[in-house]
Amino acid sequence: MNRLGIVQVSADRGIAPGSTKGAAQHLRGVAAGLAGRGHCVVTYSARPAEGPFPGTVVPLERLDDLTGGRPTGSLGVGADRTVIYERYSLGHRAGLDLARRLGAPFVLEVNAPLAAEASQHRPGTMGPSDVMIETELIAGADLVIAVSTELADWVSTLRDGPTVVMANGFEPAWFADAATPATPDYPLVFIGHPKPWHGADRLVDLLVALDRRGSRPDLLVVGGGPGADDLRSAARRAGVEAQVTVTGPLPPDEASALLSRAGIGLAPYRRQEPFYFCPLKVIDYLAAGLPVVSTDQGDIPRLVGDAGTIVDPDDEGALVDAVAALLSDPEHRAALGSAGRSRAMATMTWDHVAASTEAAVNGVLR
Repeated sequence: MNRLGIVQVSADRGIAPGSTKGAAQHLRGVAAGLAGRGHCVVTYSARPAEGPFPGTVVPLERLDDLTGGRPTGSLGVGADRTVIYERYSLGHRAGLDLARRLGAPFVLEVNAPLAAEASQHRPGTMGPSDVMIETELIAGADLVIAVSTELADWVSTLRDGPTVVMANGFEPAWFADAATPATPDYPLVFIGHPKPWHGADRLVDLLVALDRRGSRPDLLVVGGGPGADDLRSAARRAGVEAQVTVTGPLPPDEASALLSRAGIGLAPYRRQEPFYFCPLKVIDYLAAGLPVVSTDQGDIPRLVGDAGTIVDPDDEGALVDAVAALLSDPEHRAALGSAGRSRAMATMTWDHVAASTEAAVNGVLR
């Protein structure tokens, strides 16, 4: 096996290594998985670390220090080849330029069609060259790693080289306890920032609809930030405030551990086209041994498989029916949760992601 010296580049100023947001967990998972397989990983980041992070985090502006040749220090010791691995950030091409100067392979990780996303939602953040740079990065990369099938399909319209789909993973040590209680502390759980586009605006209506059927389950929202205050206000207006607990931001290991106290993992996304995400929350639910109720979007049906129920994103009644059915059947919940956890532990950890990444990179090196 080639022992790689991996320059992990994250130029997004919204991502602080070691922070609680999902993008930071992905950054950490990739670094930890590759380091755990014996590779040397140094992360060059636009933001300083805000929490524990595997390996060394170096300010992004020091990326040019590598221009003189083979990286030295901890990155170069014992490494057979250097690889530049960049998380695509809008308008940033320094990783590609560095790879060309070093004669090193350039791997681009694509998590979203950023130019289109920014043009639609944040037009003020777009620069005149951003679309051109996006096209050049995708076309020029030796390997593109996309986190979903829809992203890979889009990427393939812009390049002829290899593109692989690599779904998100999880850290198994954070999920030592499976969620198997017949009477959980929180029958329902939603993990992540409760933003409307994550389906969090459906949670209060779900509780109200279940109450009409004579069921009053407590809901745990593991997270905080954008959307949390709106969720609390909506719950108060609807008279279900006593059923809703919002933790606020937590370190990812603490957030993951809370899932063992829950009964059903919720991912009630509204219809979005295209749906290019790979939801960390769904993978976390599977790892925790929770049955999942989610809407039919993107790769979610394939991820959930035999571990839950998938409903039409436009059918509110189907969402309520699916949750009500699982609330009334603890044995079925346990069976679904066990199936999902077994599959997650066998195929979905960050080590599994790293092994697939390693194989794809070695394919390019050959």
